Amino acid sequence: MATNNIEKQSFGQAGATFLSAADEVVNREICAILFLEDSVLHATYTVWHELNETSAARKLIGNTSTVTIPNGVTIVGQFTSVGLDSGAALCYHAA
Repeated sequence: MATNNIEKQSFGQAGATFLSAADEVVNREICAILFLEDSVLHATYTVWHELNETSAARKLIGNTSTVTIPNGVTIVGQFTSVGLDSGAALCYHAA
């Protein structure tokens, strides 16, 4: 079965950016993040629109706590900026 354009646009047809510790991607529409190492998101540089106003997001990317995201986990969402305090990840760009 062929993949339609909506699926391609939703899952990174526009390429990806590799991030390592202290790197960031800004002003890009990011649709998924694949963590290549155990990683911690940078609270200031990570903007996750669906969750930024919820307590779940504050626990994940809040200023007062850090959560290690395990190697191999993929988070799908609508990000406009992503930064890492530690680890490595691929940020897939939406078309």
